[in-house]
Amino acid sequence: MSDESDLQLFAGACRHFDEGNYFEAHELWEDLWNEASGSRHAYLQCLIQVAVALHHASRENWAGTRKLLASSLSYLEKGRQGGDEVDLGLLKDRILDFEIALQKRLKGGNSSEEELPFFSLPRRKV
Repeated sequence: MSDESDLQLFAGACRHFDEGNYFEAHELWEDLWNEASGSRHAYLQCLIQVAVALHHASRENWAGTRKLLASSLSYLEKGRQGGDEVDLGLLKDRILDFEIALQKRLKGGNSSEEELPFFSLPRRKV
């Protein structure tokens, strides 16, 4: 990120995400995504899709959650060189843990038995 306003926007999106305000995080990252290109574009797309997936999960839209988690992993791989604010290896682990818990929850038939592991972003020190 090149200027201070982009840094502040990114940090604000991270705060929203960590507070469970996933839709708001997605909105801020989308502002940055609109101006990005290359691997930075894919990196931000990954974060946007994870945020929207967790937003869907908070509303029990399981189909939307699973679709966006799956596609976020593809963008995560494409965006590995797009930024160093988030530890993408740990983010991938958290996405997969969430998907596994969701599968167990859906398989069990009782949608309230399996606690979903909503998570904060694993950030790197930069």
